[in-house]
Amino acid sequence: MEKHIFKVNDMNCNGCVASIRQGLEADKRVESIDIQLSKKQVTVAGDLTTEETAEIITNSGFHPEQSTEKKGFLGSLFSS
Repeated sequence: MEKHIFKVNDMNCNGCVASIRQGLEADKRVESIDIQLSKKQVTVAGDLTTEETAEIITNSGFHPEQSTEKKGFLGSLFSS
């Protein structure tokens, strides 16, 4: 299972969140979705590549940027 984190700067309201969530939920390979409007961040876990996940968000009408969020020391040791 892959985990992808995106910054979506043009996500501005709960309607935006709903559009992105609906697009992601339509793909059976998506296992979990965490959308934080206040951080403009979308985290997706499932059997998709980064590119496939970004394409779903783009097709929902938004412009995702892959996040370079720091995982901290322990997170960097155990990330794959």
